[in-house]
Amino acid sequence: MGVSGRFIHRIREMVSEGEEIFPSIFGIGHVKRRLIEVLATGSGVLMKGDFGVGKTHLSNAVFSVLQGYYQRHPVYTNMGCPVRENSIHLYNYIVNKDQASIGNVCPVCRHKYAASAATSIPIERVYITEGSGFARLQGNEDIEPQIILGMYNLLRFADIGDPFDPRVLEAGKLAQASGGVLFVDELGLMNNEAQYALIQALQERQFTPANSRMTFPVDLLFISTTNNTNDFRIHKAVANRLVGIPIARAEAGDEYLIVKKEIAQKGLDVGFPELFVEFIVSAVRALNNIAIYLGPRSSIRAAGIACASALLDGREMVSYCDVKEGLFTEITGQGSDETFDEINEMLSKDFPSIVDFLKQRVPIMENAFAFIDNFGDAETAFLNMDNRLIDDITAAIADNGRSVEAIKAYLDAYAVACGI
Repeated sequence: MGVSGRFIHRIREMVSEGEEIFPSIFGIGHVKRRLIEVLATGSGVLMKGDFGVGKTHLSNAVFSVLQGYYQRHPVYTNMGCPVRENSIHLYNYIVNKDQASIGNVCPVCRHKYAASAATSIPIERVYITEGSGFARLQGNEDIEPQIILGMYNLLRFADIGDPFDPRVLEAGKLAQASGGVLFVDELGLMNNEAQYALIQALQERQFTPANSRMTFPVDLLFISTTNNTNDFRIHKAVANRLVGIPIARAEAGDEYLIVKKEIAQKGLDVGFPELFVEFIVSAVRALNNIAIYLGPRSSIRAAGIACASALLDGREMVSYCDVKEGLFTEITGQGSDETFDEINEMLSKDFPSIVDFLKQRVPIMENAFAFIDNFGDAETAFLNMDNRLIDDITAAIADNGRSVEAIKAYLDAYAVACGI
């Protein structure tokens, strides 16, 4: 069974056991399904989408699934094999006299065991980790083909004298990823020579290191990404060997869940009213592409800055002022000298109203806002509100366990926005 077979086997196990396949990735269900379908066929994937839509998270999730297979099911390789080939190929050649199997045996193992008519083959179990079953390549113009292909070190060969000595081969990304996943982020940013270096592996499932006449088999899942603005830079010969999967931005509800997850992982000891998180996501999406691109990462960073602002001021709960601080800091920080005036005009003219947002999300809040109009400040207004109104608002919001503090925060947001 090859790597793609192991991947789909593990997927089927997870489905039969009711386990979520990509639990940390919210939404984009059709994309996750297509990714699984393409990888199951052994084809390489090119994920296309704007910044921050989850392309990198998906590649890491695929690796996690494959890791689960190796943890559950023993796979063995010949001791010291530089590409972690399945020992069954060498076994079939030596024991079962299957001549076709020799094509799946790397030159090092072929020389060490097959050519010497070895009667025993020391083996080791394969576990994949980063650098040994997972390799990542960040696309840029300076990547040279040997980073991908590896190379035979001629100086070491001259000293050692044995071209099959493992010390002579300096493993590249393909050898590092063999048996697992090769992830190329921003494929289009690599120069043509580096892109060409992938073609042999994508087409023939083998590669030839620089300075070498020997070809090594490679079995892996290939995942690459491109931002929409760089799609045209991918060479057609490479793109033709990949299946493109467009990835749109997650729906607002899923982006909200992503932001909540990221904030929770930061471990910031501060309460964050649920509607303020929703407002951040809503505001970023509303302001996107008016002056600059604002993706899901902007929502995450704005929320994180809001938490930090509250902590710096010694508050246990994020306020609306912290929310504005997070949004303004993130949005202005994404600009440049050329867009500075345009961004500030956008924030002044198009920044969403927190009052309208709260009224739309929780209409009964309008009754609470009337108390602020009567009493002049949020604290006094809350103290004079009847318990039935507080209970009705509590039932309408999602801040379980901290609903009173959240209601006060929303009342304060109204007072700040109205200049009370």
